[in-house]
Amino acid sequence: MGMSDWRKKLLWGLVVVGALAMAAGGAALRLVSEKLDTSASRLVLERPFDGRDIIYILVLGEDDTHSKDPSVRGRTDTILVAAVDLKNRRAQGISIPRDTRVQLPGRSSYEKINAAYVHGGAQASAQAVADLLGVPIHYYVKTNIEGLKNLVDLLGGVEIDIEKDMRYVDRRGGLYINLKKGYRHLDGDKALQYVRFRHDRMGDLSRIQRQQKFLRALARRVTAPENWTKLPQSIDEILANVETNLSAREILALARLAKDIPEDAVKTATLPGAPANIGGISYYLPATDEIPALVAEMLKFEAPKPTVAVLNGSGVAGSAERLAEVLRGAGYRVTKTGNARRFDYERSVVLARDPNDVQTLAIAELLNCRPDRLEPDAKYPADARVVVIVGRDYY
Repeated sequence: MGMSDWRKKLLWGLVVVGALAMAAGGAALRLVSEKLDTSASRLVLERPFDGRDIIYILVLGEDDTHSKDPSVRGRTDTILVAAVDLKNRRAQGISIPRDTRVQLPGRSSYEKINAAYVHGGAQASAQAVADLLGVPIHYYVKTNIEGLKNLVDLLGGVEIDIEKDMRYVDRRGGLYINLKKGYRHLDGDKALQYVRFRHDRMGDLSRIQRQQKFLRALARRVTAPENWTKLPQSIDEILANVETNLSAREILALARLAKDIPEDAVKTATLPGAPANIGGISYYLPATDEIPALVAEMLKFEAPKPTVAVLNGSGVAGSAERLAEVLRGAGYRVTKTGNARRFDYERSVVLARDPNDVQTLAIAELLNCRPDRLEPDAKYPADARVVVIVGRDYY
């Protein structure tokens, strides 16, 4: 496995300690083990991850609080849920924009999801994310902005192709951004300016893309041969700025797993949704009807389910939308609901481009019918691989 494979692995953050160690080989793994106060016998005897096949890890990047009180928590600028398939050696994840509007656990009003950490720490963040995505969060990894800054400086800076001029000043928040477009060598302070900039048309979505771009650049520096001698210091810097409930054994297990994960087995996506202004506050509204399909594909490693159009053929008001809601909850991507051309269908009909597809057969079984082949026809939505016409037999 070449060094380029590690560049993508480090996007995860959750295996950053192990990835750094694996970049320099077995000696570094032993160094990490010693620094985590883990005995060799424990590494052998302790079984990691409680025997699970898939684990879910929440990765949080905490913003600077500008407070000298260590008990004061900042908001989380970075929120990523990583799913690691231990059995099949693959990893995927979903980035959640920090302004995502949710009802936080134990609170009556809707807030931005990045406030969960302020209210209740990593556990509150994990619960908020679990409620949003419908998957359990087994582990968390939290790092802070200052830790990234120090690591960049330790490694001698990073090279970033800055896509446009970036200027922003928030004196109250202590944020000053002034970057010129072009290929630049950034020190720790400038690198943080780059990953924190979000004041453009795409807002938080663009910032997530820049974070991933920065992490790739950071990985190039970490894995550069001239920085291997700095590995012990790099590990010290990371450990000083990381909070996690992963055991040393589990971190090392993830590192070894990452070594064997193929490049094309690591994928990321962003939570679907759209920016909105509510009561003068900028939010990111999650597309809740699209989340189950994305979670099924990205976090449960299920094959993408076919796109479905659901049409009302019975004349019973709301029947198409009721079935569509059931299908969305099962992870299907419903691209259209509406009326069929007539309302005299006694029995429901399923039409599919591939009537023998297992996902199509599951829909047909739900409606107690057999699927027929969907022929190209202008009266049906072109983007749907399955068309369901709801008859009077569906309640």
